[in-house]
Amino acid sequence: MPIPLEDGSLEQISLKIMSERPYVTAEKLRALASINKRKFSPAAVYKVLNKLLTTGVVVKAGTRYSLSLTWVFGVFSFAEKLSKVYFCDEYLDSLLPEAGKRRTWKFTDLRRCNDFWNQLLLALLKRTPSVDSYAWVPSPWFVLLPGDRDSRLQQVFRMTNRKFYSAFGSSRRFEPVVRKLYNHSNQILTFGKKPFPAKAARYLDVVGDYVLTVSVDSKTSQEISLLFAESKRAELNTNAALAILRQRCRTTITIEQSPRKAARLRSTLTKLFTSDESD
Repeated sequence: MPIPLEDGSLEQISLKIMSERPYVTAEKLRALASINKRKFSPAAVYKVLNKLLTTGVVVKAGTRYSLSLTWVFGVFSFAEKLSKVYFCDEYLDSLLPEAGKRRTWKFTDLRRCNDFWNQLLLALLKRTPSVDSYAWVPSPWFVLLPGDRDSRLQQVFRMTNRKFYSAFGSSRRFEPVVRKLYNHSNQILTFGKKPFPAKAARYLDVVGDYVLTVSVDSKTSQEISLLFAESKRAELNTNAALAILRQRCRTTITIEQSPRKAARLRSTLTKLFTSDESD
């Protein structure tokens, strides 16, 4: 999985850079790695490069470094094996229900819920390779999560040939934060609309004949809504956000294959984007 330069260790960042720029000098690698607020010393860069040389991941010719072709072939083989195991019908069938059926999972941690939510979304994209995706997001609490989980998901979305329509119920003042994450041309966004009753604290993804629903308990939902409502700018109270992420909660993920329900929800969500075009 591609690694964003702003995330990960120096070793991970170095591998990403060399995957895109073969035959790079240590000085150039350091300059490319030291972006935004992250700065790396020459000593740190050489330490990582020496480790990668010792383990056979990198080769050196003169002053330039490249990924080892032996290592690259190994990555190809590993990726091919993973694809056969995880993108096969056997694994996808263990996640996705048959027509007219549903499956449910319960979580007590928002982070674990988010990880499995992403797992199901990618399974849906594999099972339905050509259809557009529609989502309803009352409050984008996943932007509170540390690390690069959702940025990785968005990188996968960018590689597909489909459109992703996402409607956010939160205020437009958080639009820049969300757009920074959803920063690809096949993602169509709208903000501030309420297609469903406010009391329904549920998140929806509609992909083909499948409907994926994530329900968050009322207490946690209210705390998330309050956190966004009380933020006067597109900046969230970090301490309050971390407290919400760390506390126990009750979340439920349900996925069902229901052509009629999927068509009804898709029609409701499509109208949100149609009204945007007419404004």
